[in-house]
Amino acid sequence: MEQVDDPYEVIAQYYDLEFDAFTEDVHVYLAFAQRTGSPVLELGCGTGRLLVPLARAGFQVDGVDRSPAMLARAADRLSREGIEHVRLYRADFTALDQFPARVYSLAILAVNAFLHVQTRAGQRAALSHIHRVLRPGGLLVLDLLHPTPAQLSDWDGRLLYDHAWPLPDGSVLERFSARRASPVEQTIETRLFYDRRDPSGLISRLAVSYLLRYVHRYELELLLEGTGFALEGIFGSYQLDPLDDESALMLVVARRA
Repeated sequence: MEQVDDPYEVIAQYYDLEFDAFTEDVHVYLAFAQRTGSPVLELGCGTGRLLVPLARAGFQVDGVDRSPAMLARAADRLSREGIEHVRLYRADFTALDQFPARVYSLAILAVNAFLHVQTRAGQRAALSHIHRVLRPGGLLVLDLLHPTPAQLSDWDGRLLYDHAWPLPDGSVLERFSARRASPVEQTIETRLFYDRRDPSGLISRLAVSYLLRYVHRYELELLLEGTGFALEGIFGSYQLDPLDDESALMLVVARRA
């Protein structure tokens, strides 16, 4: 088994196998972009899943990610789609100094992107930087895990079989995952195992690990208030249903006050 130092070197290779078919959130980001107008900043843009529909809808979009492997795949996706007006930047959420102030109308952090910031100080710094680059009245939309006890206990300490995907060369990729939640640290350590079986039956395995730091509802409200945002709403689905005890996600909408 090969352990890889940079998990996103591996995850980027297979990310689209899982997320290309995930379109449940696209409509909500298009709706907010229609409300705010351009330009739109997507932080944690990954391989460009959301950049393409936003650009096709006529919005000026910039994508930011700290992984060169993810950005390379985003650039390839945009090229294949014939989209030339999306700009890609390599940067950390906590250090957006290269971006001018008061420019963006909408900032998006989809599918737990914000949780990759692993410290409270880092989360505060990220929100402060986002506040700086948003124009007055600009919106921030965060899609986050809703860390209910049931959600965390379902994962903790279990090895799960996630999925199998056929690959173009005739190989089959199977992924297993194991997670460990720490309520004290508010972290989820995830370990992914990618088993690739070639047509002859030979199996090779890559293992990667990464850490997320989850936030609770009122903790996040305080972070937003402390960095200059006014909360517009916290929802429990992409259909903007109210957040409740059974919600798997928190969709948070805040405005630069």
